[in-house]
Amino acid sequence: EYHVCKRCRFASDAGLIFLWRMHPYVYEKGECIMKKLFALIFVLVMLVSMSACAFADYTPSGEFDIRVFAKAGGIADIVTRIAAQGLQEQYGATAIVNNLTGANGAVAVSDMNAYDPSINELSVVSMALFTMGPLMNPELNIKFEDYAVVASLIRDEFLLLVSKDSGINSWQDLVDYAEKNPVTFASNAPGGGTHVVQTALFGDANITAEALTSGGSNQDILAVMSGDAICTAATITLATSYIESGDLIPLLVFSENECTIADKVIPSVTSFGYNACVPSINFIICRAGVSEEEINGLYNAIVSYRDTDAFKEAAAAANYTPDNTTPAELRDEIDRVAKICEEIFNKY
Repeated sequence: EYHVCKRCRFASDAGLIFLWRMHPYVYEKGECIMKKLFALIFVLVMLVSMSACAFADYTPSGEFDIRVFAKAGGIADIVTRIAAQGLQEQYGATAIVNNLTGANGAVAVSDMNAYDPSINELSVVSMALFTMGPLMNPELNIKFEDYAVVASLIRDEFLLLVSKDSGINSWQDLVDYAEKNPVTFASNAPGGGTHVVQTALFGDANITAEALTSGGSNQDILAVMSGDAICTAATITLATSYIESGDLIPLLVFSENECTIADKVIPSVTSFGYNACVPSINFIICRAGVSEEEINGLYNAIVSYRDTDAFKEAAAAANYTPDNTTPAELRDEIDRVAKICEEIFNKY
């Protein structure tokens, strides 16, 4: 079919017949606006095409310096190295991973800040750097707006754990234990995720507890298994193998939803009336000022590698489930958690 409007000379062939059928209803102030509608569609198509071309223009290249806040061998280090491997295998880029530990990423970010904004200068940080970190260490003067999120690597929930030799098998058992014994919990430094969730939990439960801090969750688990601490918090990814072997007993998950590991249903912290729901998220950032084209291009490169057999094999070996949250969604999540952390900070 082919139609021509005598008023505006708008032509509609069979492919645009749906527009022609709208024609009687699109007059505005006595003027047919079919031409305007058609022009708008044309502009939108061109914008989408230009955006697609822009993303395709950037391909990861050169040498990437990726700083990671965790020690070698930890989950954050492993997932960072998997992403770096993808850049090397898929694009031939050189990706160097440097372990600059301390303050949830503040040390890594400080080193990155010594360089001009560049897509090749990156840091992997913990969400705590921008949530509880600024409250605990305002002198660091680290502001979220000074950085751009490139890609999320892993999102996890924390579990409250005790040793199989502790004689504690449930949250109520720990509450009863605390009535007669001092409670020492193993955690990372104040401001870190495992310290925040345990401080909030014991505060809400009116349990007096003291922190035994270390440099990472692996050391925290060893402290619990050796009897130096009665409990600790660790991510599901890290704790699963210990739960499956029976060495650690999970008491609750710091989430609004229960979870199941090794056929054991683990109750949520909210089921006991507490609200210490702060997740663990590790992600890649660069300095603000890097072009959106480069950020989107690197994000797409990292995410696309997750569809390869090489990635799936490495992820399975590490018990790693990647987080595909977009940079924009992650910024919103961090803003939300920052408000929760501020409440915890002001309270405890």
